Amino acid sequence: MAKILSVELQKIPKYINVGDDVNDITVLTKIQFHDFDLKLEMPYCLHIFVYDIHGDVDAPLVLPNWDESILIPVSLDRKDDFLGKEVIMVNASESELIVNTPMSLKLGQFNRQMSLTSRKLEVFATIAPVIARASKYSEPFTTNLSY
Repeated sequence: MAKILSVELQKIPKYINVGDDVNDITVLTKIQFHDFDLKLEMPYCLHIFVYDIHGDVDAPLVLPNWDESILIPVSLDRKDDFLGKEVIMVNASESELIVNTPMSLKLGQFNRQMSLTSRKLEVFATIAPVIARASKYSEPFTTNLSY
């Protein structure tokens, strides 16, 4: 089983102009693989989720489904803004691996009816092995009630 040793944000702009369409950031994820992973050259799917945090961090609920894994935030305070996601396929070919993930985010766009003066970015990384549990919600459907 792989272990995420660290997740770091790099190249964060010091100032973001309101209305800017794209800001480039880089996420560095350091992963350590177990000896058994190395023997099997186990494939993994790394998911990177970037949020703008408002107050306490929303508790993440991860529904692993290989390359379609999703993260559902459980709001404890004010709901955080989801800013972007990247999915990267990796193989356990060395004991430690550093994954450099460039991302383009719309940091100057606001989703809420509130005045923001800063962004508090945090990255949540999760990794799903090819041999693991899988989860998926059905598509929503609507039906009518009869009285």
